[in-house]
Amino acid sequence: MKAPPRDFGIVGYDHVDIRVVNRAKLVRFLTEQLGMDVLGSGDDHTYLLFGDQVLGLHDAKEGEKPSGLDHIALRVSEWTGLKSRVARSRVVITGEKEREDSRTLYLRGPDGIRLELVWRPDPSAHTCRHTPTPPAPTDEA
Repeated sequence: MKAPPRDFGIVGYDHVDIRVVNRAKLVRFLTEQLGMDVLGSGDDHTYLLFGDQVLGLHDAKEGEKPSGLDHIALRVSEWTGLKSRVARSRVVITGEKEREDSRTLYLRGPDGIRLELVWRPDPSAHTCRHTPTPPAPTDEA
């Protein structure tokens, strides 16, 4: 008899952040060719929205691997008890944030993978501290 699935409260991806070399070119491609919307943008990042998922594009810093994964954020269904469950599992907690629209635990997984566990009272609501802005000027690279 197969054991019932274990429920850890992870319900899907909240967002994925990647490091890129030419953010403006990628923003133009993702908005014009794939129909994503700009959620917000700052000096070194742009957040794109598709459905209720967010893709974060961050400028690669000197010495960082371009077009590489920064972190994966997993959406969780409940917050109560999450931190204590994670702590009991001996996972390394590298940070914690409480915002108006979400609560977050940052974890370090095997091979240095950075993970974020996100709980939102309204899972479909994503905000950005920056107002939507047009894509940055492009470099035809």
